[in-house]
Amino acid sequence: MSEAARRLAARALERGYQLSAEALEIILGSGRPLELLDEVLSWLEASGVRGSIIDRALIESYVKSQRRVEEDVVEEAPAVVAESPSYEGLQIEGTAEEQRTYLLVRYQVLRSIYERRGIQLQPARELSRSQGEGYVVGMVLRVSRKDSYMIVEMEDPVETWSVLVPLRDRGLAEKAEYVLPDMVVVFRAHSRRGLLVASDVILPDLAARRSAWRGPDLNICIVSDIHIGSVRHAEESFRSFLDWLGSGESEAEKTRILIINGDLVDGIYVYPGQAQDLALKSYSEQYLAAAKALASIPGRVKVVYVPGNHEPCRRALPQPPIQTSYRKMLSQQRPILFVGNPAWLRIGGLRVLAFHGQTLDDVIQAGTRYSYSTLHEMSGDLMEFILKARHLAPILGVATPIMPLKTDYLAIAEPPDILCMGHTHVAAYKSYKGVTLLNSGSWQNQTRIQESLGLEPSVGTAALINLNTLSTRFISF
Repeated sequence: MSEAARRLAARALERGYQLSAEALEIILGSGRPLELLDEVLSWLEASGVRGSIIDRALIESYVKSQRRVEEDVVEEAPAVVAESPSYEGLQIEGTAEEQRTYLLVRYQVLRSIYERRGIQLQPARELSRSQGEGYVVGMVLRVSRKDSYMIVEMEDPVETWSVLVPLRDRGLAEKAEYVLPDMVVVFRAHSRRGLLVASDVILPDLAARRSAWRGPDLNICIVSDIHIGSVRHAEESFRSFLDWLGSGESEAEKTRILIINGDLVDGIYVYPGQAQDLALKSYSEQYLAAAKALASIPGRVKVVYVPGNHEPCRRALPQPPIQTSYRKMLSQQRPILFVGNPAWLRIGGLRVLAFHGQTLDDVIQAGTRYSYSTLHEMSGDLMEFILKARHLAPILGVATPIMPLKTDYLAIAEPPDILCMGHTHVAAYKSYKGVTLLNSGSWQNQTRIQESLGLEPSVGTAALINLNTLSTRFISF
């Protein structure tokens, strides 16, 4: 018998127990022999077992009992609370007055952000008659670009006016690239013969911040653009993801919240000629397949479902949850939190803004700064621009319909801790002034239109955010 074995046997005898040869072998091979022996002895004493021979069976019983205890102690994820309305029942009459009212509300919400920052604003007419510099705010009507300058036509609730932006100043020219119609921006300017000439462009933006809240060592998982029903749906990759979610792998077991951020199904009649791209030709077939897939998600995982532009609900933003009949299909096997788009979610001490991201198309198509072919390099900057503009729809009327309501549900009046988006099918992550920005990629192989645009999708990606560290990483399947 080795010296280590003798010490273990003597320790057991001191407390009234004997060790069999097999038990000694198991304890010595555990990597922590003294600790394991003391745990087993204490367990026996607590159980009222005295003067027993400790054999292999007793050691194995102890190990099993500890495993059961560990399984019973499941760390609870914080509650998920939808703070935004469902947007159901919203109606408009389609009048010009509704549009005027909405633009005024939009203007006032964003103007108030500048005022809270302490910027001293003055009317454009007053500044154009003065001798010094000042700050003017307005909504952009149109932008005319020339070789050496830009003319930005602006309006406020009282008047329309123009600002000349010299482009010889590279810093000013770069800031001016962000200026798009319908944005509410501030110009620092002075008057030259009655015309306002800009020396700076200021977006609503946000101050640097960071959430002090730290939750348990658990994960939020975010996916989007799954497109079940499409002939290009990456079914094997998605099945691998669901298998991983139900596995015993450490990060999977720590995943307690799953946000599906739009386009769970491919839909029908979403774009011309879609029928030839469909493996499942109706919403019912698509949602039956989706329900079967989601039924395999473990019960420990809370599921949140945000609609996108392929879902069977109103296309105009803000969108309500999917129709009741499809909600019933999906939730037969497990509870699901159905929310609108955009959705403000409270997860513990974090505020999460989940938005499918249809308006990213508008920004790309309206400006010169971003393109579909460069999204792998520019997606982080594109999401950062949304935060700088403090609006999920910085420009109106390009591709995405917006409901002209008396409340601007797309304005980002208060910054979130996490802004998650989808729609572009390109996975990206960036931290901006303490806000986590991410796009969760897709589960659909390259489509014909994506190929024509030079867009390479990030297929089979899931984003994980740890609630304790707020670290973000992608897992590929």
